[in-house]
Amino acid sequence: MKFNASKSKVMVIARKRSQDEFKISLNNRSLEQVTEMKYLGIHFDSRLSFNKHTEQIADKSRALTYMLNRTAKLHWGLGHKSLKTIYEGAIVPLMTYGAPIWEGGITKHKYLHKLQSAQKLINIKIAKAHRTISFEASCVMAGVPPIGLVIDGKVKLYKQKHGLENNATVCDMPLPINEWTHPAQQITITETSEITTYPIEIYTDGSKDGSMVGAGAAIYSNKQLVKQCKYKQSSYCSNNQAEQIAILKALEQLQEMETPTGGIAAIYTDSKG
Repeated sequence: MKFNASKSKVMVIARKRSQDEFKISLNNRSLEQVTEMKYLGIHFDSRLSFNKHTEQIADKSRALTYMLNRTAKLHWGLGHKSLKTIYEGAIVPLMTYGAPIWEGGITKHKYLHKLQSAQKLINIKIAKAHRTISFEASCVMAGVPPIGLVIDGKVKLYKQKHGLENNATVCDMPLPINEWTHPAQQITITETSEITTYPIEIYTDGSKDGSMVGAGAAIYSNKQLVKQCKYKQSSYCSNNQAEQIAILKALEQLQEMETPTGGIAAIYTDSKG
């Protein structure tokens, strides 16, 4: 491997301040020792406080907001919907880029406050509100969650997808080819017939409304309701997951019930996933 010594630097990472200097050479060239550096768009410092990084993204967010001043006045120009689309499509990705790496930096209020201050500017534009309102009120009037919650949600979703939490659950992800079910092992599912009477009928449903996700099922035996079940899911789950959980849980309940049906049951669902 070849390294460019002119682009290489040395940085000592330690929680406490260190005055030690290390003489490290690469290709017979002494490397510069620094206290901060930028790598893949994230500013790292020797104490991993990410103070410089939060300042940078807050300043860039303010700059984008100031660019909208010419076209987003109080009584004319871009409206609520357009400004919210710009915020979600441009400013949120900017303020949350690489969040799983530096999310520990906003545990200190002074660093989080920088991002909140930048978000408040665009919130005021979206809501066409007065600049003296509080940060919390600006989020409510603009109809957007506080940036701290947005960052926390993205970090949790990343950890869930990569199994970095002890209670991690499966999220919507493409299944690796080596884990695909063999065609000979796939279960055959047929459509119900209106002229056929089924001894067991199952009705399932899943729904997502904002941060509320749930699934439910009702099991009928010979047209009599014998079992109802409902399940609450985490807010990061999708509506499609809720629909599938409802079907899965209903089938699990069916296995535990003493209802000899010859393995025949009709499932009614509004999901084609």
